[in-house]
Amino acid sequence: MLFSIAALLAVTTAAFAQPQHSYDYELGGAVFSNDALRTSDFFTLSQQQFNFGTARSMAMGGAFTSLGADQAAMALNPAGLGMYRRNEVAITPMVIVSSAETAGAGDYLSNSKTRFGLGNIGGVFNIYETSERRLMSVNLGIGYTRLADFNYNYSFGYAPAEGRASIADAMSVMLEAGKATLSQNGTIMMDDRSNWGIDPFFWPAVAGYKSYLVDHRFIQTEEGIKDWWYPAGIGANALIEGGTALRSRGSIGELDFSVGANYDNKLYFGLSIGVQTVYRKQSLYYGEAYSYGPEGGNGYDSPTHAVDAEGLELPEVMQGMGLQQNSTLDGAGINFKLGLIYRPVAGLRLGVALHTPTFYSLDRRYDLSMATRALGQTSETDPTTHEYTSDIYSEILEDEGPNSWDFVSPTRLMFGVSYTFGNVAILSVDYERTWYNGIRVKNQPYLPYGPGEQDFKQDFKTYFKGSNSLRAGLEVRPLPAFALRIGYGYTGSMLKEKNTILSSPAICETSYYTAGVGFNLGRSCFLDLAYCYTQNKMTEYMLFYGNRYDNDDASLDVIYESDRYSTELKRHQVALTFGYRF
Repeated sequence: MLFSIAALLAVTTAAFAQPQHSYDYELGGAVFSNDALRTSDFFTLSQQQFNFGTARSMAMGGAFTSLGADQAAMALNPAGLGMYRRNEVAITPMVIVSSAETAGAGDYLSNSKTRFGLGNIGGVFNIYETSERRLMSVNLGIGYTRLADFNYNYSFGYAPAEGRASIADAMSVMLEAGKATLSQNGTIMMDDRSNWGIDPFFWPAVAGYKSYLVDHRFIQTEEGIKDWWYPAGIGANALIEGGTALRSRGSIGELDFSVGANYDNKLYFGLSIGVQTVYRKQSLYYGEAYSYGPEGGNGYDSPTHAVDAEGLELPEVMQGMGLQQNSTLDGAGINFKLGLIYRPVAGLRLGVALHTPTFYSLDRRYDLSMATRALGQTSETDPTTHEYTSDIYSEILEDEGPNSWDFVSPTRLMFGVSYTFGNVAILSVDYERTWYNGIRVKNQPYLPYGPGEQDFKQDFKTYFKGSNSLRAGLEVRPLPAFALRIGYGYTGSMLKEKNTILSSPAICETSYYTAGVGFNLGRSCFLDLAYCYTQNKMTEYMLFYGNRYDNDDASLDVIYESDRYSTELKRHQVALTFGYRF
């Protein structure tokens, strides 16, 4: 059963009923949400930008819905292929430099990443041309265009503070929620399944037990003997500091097979079949260090002056933990694009394009490992240190074949208007509407403790809306063989409420500024150079939360949550297109 509260999405929430009490459990956050795809993942995979592609289209902000004779038209509005008068082949290598900053948090590891990539490669070929009929030409195009980039790093740390929740607290609640207990030989068990047969949703908490961060006791209550899970060796006087680091790699690219036609130099129409490839690999690390006041030092160097809630010194003191999770996502999708461009008068062009939803099929792999360090002593004057370092390596969770993830991305509708001032200048403006509330999950692996297809559908209908995008570009030719270009683009939020917290951070607002130059190198060759600066605002998120709500007695509610964080991504892109016409 799933439930939600106003401030949090239910996509990472699992609720379980205990026989003695009516309990609800809320479990999730960026660290606890990597065992399966979540709403935030489908949201991220559905976002595509048109400030990649060729250097000319990038420099003009991607505002090419009504412009043609550029290979960006294949991924944007295939009617633009009808404006080609010659064959063309072109390639666009690019460099992407990304950086990240998290508000209110200190640096932890490097937050920058430089990556070489391919923005566009392809060709357009004339297969029919005549001046004796109203259907004047037909052109075929095949090309690859980068639509989304997942190459970035972000990390941050937070300073020691007493009274802060530890991830060990949330892990204890997670084990309680799963009705975890121990067999006679000490093997952890859940729902009559043992060891790594346990559902991956609980892997982080099970790893916490196996590496001594969380321990188990039987306690006597008024209702009988009860399993009690608790953070082992973390003193009540602990100062908790932590850090996290995400390393993301990959992209979405599209191979388009397009046709565009010219009817009487007035109406241009086209069709594209787009085959997308998706690859994303993410590595998420989360660590904590525990110190015990001015006499205790910091982190791993701290002596054992930890005390429990009653002030008694702990014989075994946890010093730190580290949790590493890796996930890989790859697959493919297919969509169709229809487009029209109309020239009512010389110089004026009106364009419209419809992009059908992309139908994706994705495979996913996930693994987890964890290590801790604990110290002990025989006396305060002569401490004897020993360490527990237990690496927990999970099996690999693979969603393959009939268990793959299938989902449908939003429909996109684009309108464009442009005006050509002779051979001197071009001004172009685009508007795009994308219905993110129409994302649908069509097939998924069975998730005993996660959302189903109807839950995903309800999440997107409840929390998401259609977004609006605006793109504008200007090209000026002071000389016949030389062009100057500038552009701008903005995509508004897709969330109904700006403070909505997703299971993991996702881009919710984008703005970018572009500029570039173009050179005609004789009659057949051309060279374009473009620069784009992008700012991506991401949704707020928590690293973890493990909360228990007692429906019979609110005073018994247990709340363990990290702080809220907000990360902003910035990108610098430089692209160079070299083309040949014949």
